[in-house]
Amino acid sequence: MGAVCAAAVMLVGCAQGQELVLPPDAPTTPVTASVTPPEPSPAPILGGTAPGSLISAEPIEDIAVDITELGAAATRVVYRSTSGVTGEPTDVSGTVVIPGGVAPEGGWPVVSFGHGTTGVLNNCGPSEYVNLLGSAPIVAALVLNGYAVTMTDYQGLGLDGNYHPYLDSKTFGYNMIDAVRAARNFLPTLSTRWAAYGVSLGGMAAWAASDRNAEYGGGLELVGTAAIVPVSDMAGLADAAASGTLTRAQYPLLMYALHGLAITHPEMNLDDYRSGLARERWDDFMQCVPPGSDQVPELVARLQASDLRPVDQQATDRLRGWLADMALPTQKSTSPLLVMYGSEDDLILESWTEKALSRACDAGDVVEYELHSGEGHGDLDSSRSVPWVKARFAGQRAVNTCEQVE
Repeated sequence: MGAVCAAAVMLVGCAQGQELVLPPDAPTTPVTASVTPPEPSPAPILGGTAPGSLISAEPIEDIAVDITELGAAATRVVYRSTSGVTGEPTDVSGTVVIPGGVAPEGGWPVVSFGHGTTGVLNNCGPSEYVNLLGSAPIVAALVLNGYAVTMTDYQGLGLDGNYHPYLDSKTFGYNMIDAVRAARNFLPTLSTRWAAYGVSLGGMAAWAASDRNAEYGGGLELVGTAAIVPVSDMAGLADAAASGTLTRAQYPLLMYALHGLAITHPEMNLDDYRSGLARERWDDFMQCVPPGSDQVPELVARLQASDLRPVDQQATDRLRGWLADMALPTQKSTSPLLVMYGSEDDLILESWTEKALSRACDAGDVVEYELHSGEGHGDLDSSRSVPWVKARFAGQRAVNTCEQVE
């Protein structure tokens, strides 16, 4: 959650006229800072049942000034996607932001942005809030750098009728890819070329889009994926909970995961994993982040390790298995990845990220990964990430750190 704010700080300079660019001789998409509205465009394509089909599209007239001052237009969309748990069709909400001015030849390239944790309830979808629950500055920075941005709320956030399978990478990957399809159904002249970009939980979503792209992303061209302090393989949460070594930052993450797992696995007894204050105030802990979360920091400060300790080894083993089933990666990525993580991250431990990176390298993925010494989850310098994305759109060859490590 904090990483979203940190990334906004790193990128907000773009929205203040200090756009991130490649060296002058590098071909890249033109940066736009036009305050004119988007050019007239074809009518949205509504209807259909295929993934990415557009169910509805409504302008967000009061979107944050970060976006309106660029002349960009924001639209709340509802689109078809797929559950990674059941494989069944789902409806998902999100936001599409189109830059102002004239699109480059071939249409605006697209960035599918994965937002950080906002909660697990139906009313926690960023598209329902004018500030996109804190994501507006990052979206604006991406728009200013020449991209149409599509931001899924993720399944179960923003719409009634479904639940949010927190940490289920497969669902998030499908939602991210289908958000691009939905954006292209909203504005058919958008480019088929796109990048995935995400922070924290959104880093998992972006990485998952790359992970699922070969079998699910047909008709689109994914040029690369930037995953900043990504959630990836969280199986270690189970043993940390059992041993009482969870960091305080990990308490809410585990509780959100348990909330979704109890729905995915109806045989699960939630009280095998919560007691004391966690059980007494469970509904309060589930509130959106923000709003409705004024009491949550104080409640988290009062939690004890014993409040989230599994009742026995069997419960720990089940939890570990369920978390491992949702982890990244599972397939070979067909486009380059950038993964940035910190040595002092108290939410996503360095060793957990490196476990996922090891599997990616073993699968033959092209991964440029950076360990930022002394930096944590909320203060990691991600300023190089947007130029990295621009280089992928420009067709430059990515560095493969996997090849440099024996």
